Amino acid sequence: MGPRFSQTLEMWAFEPRREPRDTRPPVAALARTSLTVPFPQTDDRLLESLRARRPGAWLHFYDAFAPYVLSVLRKVMGPDRELEDLLQDVFARALEGIDRVRDAEKLKPWLRSLTVFTSRELLRRRKWRSWLPLGDADAEEDVIPYPTTTDALEERLLLRKVKAVLDALNVDDRLAFTLRHFEGLELTEVAETMKMSLSTAKRRIARAEAEFKRRAHADRDLRGCLAEGTEFAS
Repeated sequence: MGPRFSQTLEMWAFEPRREPRDTRPPVAALARTSLTVPFPQTDDRLLESLRARRPGAWLHFYDAFAPYVLSVLRKVMGPDRELEDLLQDVFARALEGIDRVRDAEKLKPWLRSLTVFTSRELLRRRKWRSWLPLGDADAEEDVIPYPTTTDALEERLLLRKVKAVLDALNVDDRLAFTLRHFEGLELTEVAETMKMSLSTAKRRIARAEAEFKRRAHADRDLRGCLAEGTEFAS
């Protein structure tokens, strides 16, 4: 993937929204007391407080990890109108499953896996719906901001094409591919996040790379971007 193309994806397509908005999930309302009380800063103390359901713990947990979860969502989903709903779903599921986390060092990887599997459910539903004669393929086009300059308009068109290629991939292949190339995880981390063997993770990434390049080379604009840089690095 060419360096300019990669930079465009990282700095524009998956850039956080600039307008401030409170996206705290309903579960955070459980802990809106004791916000003026100093809260433990270490993950060990935070996990202990979460498991004990101490007042304020969930809001602090959300404030600490929501930016990371949202970042992962943007990497695996791309520009998407349901990111904020997914963010709430992830933390609602975290509330239900936090007792399964015994080690504070596993807290962030566990939350990352939860984020990926929550995203996978939505992507699979969309795959299924795509076979039905419902909706309009262009109904999602406004999830990519509409710029005004000529260069930005060209980037927007390019990113719509990238999104279309990613949407066409097998869901699990796409997730492994985006975790590896957009999130920058090591192969072992991809395998751990997706609960699969290392060999399966390698196979899915390689298959996604081949399919991504095949579809990209069929489009003149994407073909030119790929030609600017080196091959994918596995």
